[in-house]
Amino acid sequence: MKLSRIIEGLEYISNAKLDTLDEVEIEGIAYDSRLASENQIFVAIEGETVDGHDYIDKAYERGCRVFVVNRNIKLPEDSVKLLVSCSRSALSKMSNNFFDRPSEKIKVIGVTGTKGKTTISNYLKSVLDESGMNTGVIGTNGIFYNDYEGKTVNTTPESYEIHKTIRKMVDAGVECVAMEVSSGGLMMQRVNDVNFDIGIYTNLSPDHIGPKEHPTFEDYRYCKSQLFKLCKYGIINLDDENSDYMIENADCEIKTFSIEKESDLKATNITLTRSEDSLGAEFDYIEKGETPIHTSISSPGEFSIYNALAVISTCECLDLDKEKYLGALSKAKVDGRVEVLPVLPYATVVVDYAHNGMSLENVLKTLLQYKPNRMICLFGSVGGRTAIRRKELGEVAAELCDVSILTTDNPDDEDPMQIINDIAECFHNSKSEVIKIVDRAEAIQKALEIATDGDMVVIAGKGHEKYQYVNGERVFYDEKGEVINAAARILKKNN
Repeated sequence: MKLSRIIEGLEYISNAKLDTLDEVEIEGIAYDSRLASENQIFVAIEGETVDGHDYIDKAYERGCRVFVVNRNIKLPEDSVKLLVSCSRSALSKMSNNFFDRPSEKIKVIGVTGTKGKTTISNYLKSVLDESGMNTGVIGTNGIFYNDYEGKTVNTTPESYEIHKTIRKMVDAGVECVAMEVSSGGLMMQRVNDVNFDIGIYTNLSPDHIGPKEHPTFEDYRYCKSQLFKLCKYGIINLDDENSDYMIENADCEIKTFSIEKESDLKATNITLTRSEDSLGAEFDYIEKGETPIHTSISSPGEFSIYNALAVISTCECLDLDKEKYLGALSKAKVDGRVEVLPVLPYATVVVDYAHNGMSLENVLKTLLQYKPNRMICLFGSVGGRTAIRRKELGEVAAELCDVSILTTDNPDDEDPMQIINDIAECFHNSKSEVIKIVDRAEAIQKALEIATDGDMVVIAGKGHEKYQYVNGERVFYDEKGEVINAAARILKKNN
């Protein structure tokens, strides 16, 4: 593709003449010098810890001769320099152009909020697929479409990867993609040039606030709100206390859903359900001026109903068959999200991704409605992040749990026991017994060993993740595998 076409719509200053730019042939775009090669554009991005401008020489050695920079630095004489105000924004626009604006050729649904993004995105794939709309997912659990499964480094990948993936989906016959849109992805302008048809807002609580993330809650909230300047329709949880802010800052048509307030789509008559391999709920929902409709889901609690309402609202916007999408929604489950593992015949074992105070509180309060004999909860907290998260997690467990097993969860370069001790400070005068075990596999073994008839064991923090983040590296770790193996050892010993 000609360079002039790739930089169409981009504001820049260049050392090359316009006719020269029209003659340069480009085969790809690189933002990592290790992946740079001849006939590629190298985009120098300033990251949290690494500055791409420091690796321009490496990219040059690997054959790059076109460089996008946001500092007027000196380059070799045979190089084309494109000086821009923001190289991240430039990467987004150029990636969109390079892959021929793929998001304009597919329905794109963006999901943002503190909790619920992964569940809703994966619900949408299940429900839309069964409703006859071939759907893909980009998010925390990975990239999924047709028979393809791929990994993602971030919840919302870099803009080049997004447009590349959507291009592949379009070419593979995918008609719709549900994408998790993180505050970091919005802040880092990764989705600037994605053509969103629908944006969904779930909820907001203080999270991702710290030295390497958002400086304040207000900044976090602002970044979330930017999705609704990029989409045609917004679907908003009206019960969330920040919903008015989202609506006021939106540039699109808004539809609302709720359980408490009056909205466009409201749930009523909620009851809990239970089976061997799932905890669920039934409810009626009412669209304004319409007859109530009864439906069910295979996930428990109020937060699951909010997620279901978001999916129903989306299906209505897409004008899908009601019978098909409600039938699909009643069976939908998400890996590692309030997932019941039927591994012990006498106790309920649940694996969930809850890794902050709000999510853990939601999960525990929901599961306590099923009236377990004892609530046993295993969890930890990540290293290298704000210590507020440890306090919030500890306070929730101290209030709601009978036994709290504190262990390792992505410690990075911090001492795991120090993190555990930080959490443990929240248990003074708590009724909860506290057990400290650094090794997470050993902690799981202990949690299942102490479980007795009617107990519920919640193993929180990892969910679908297949790693522990230690000293800057991902070390393989399989939460569900550890649970299954631990239970098998216990049952074998008991028999």
